[in-house]
Amino acid sequence: MKDHYEQLGIAPDATPAQIKTAYHAKLREFPAHTHPQEFKAVRAAYEALRKGGQNRFEDFFTERPIQAELDPQLLQQLKQRAIAQINISLEDLIQLTF
Repeated sequence: MKDHYEQLGIAPDATPAQIKTAYHAKLREFPAHTHPQEFKAVRAAYEALRKGGQNRFEDFFTERPIQAELDPQLLQQLKQRAIAQINISLEDLIQLTF
C-alpha cells in the first residue's frame, strides 16, 4: 500500500481529493500513448487506493476466529447446572412427550 502512495507522490495520510488530484497530475505526466508502463502503474496505484477506502466497511462482515479464554471453574459450574436441569428419568420423559 505504501508503494501506491509513493507511485502517486503523496503522503499516506492524503485525503481522497488529494489522491485524485495526484492521480490526474501523474496521468498528465505519463500519457498512455507515450508511457504505457508508467500509465498502468499509476492507474493501478490509484485504483488500489480508491478501492482501499471503500473496502474498509466490507471487512466488518468478514468472519474471524474468536480469541477468548474461558474460566475452567465457571465452565464446570455451568456444566453441573445444565446436568441438574436435564436430570430426568425415562418415565418422566415419556409422560412429558405424550
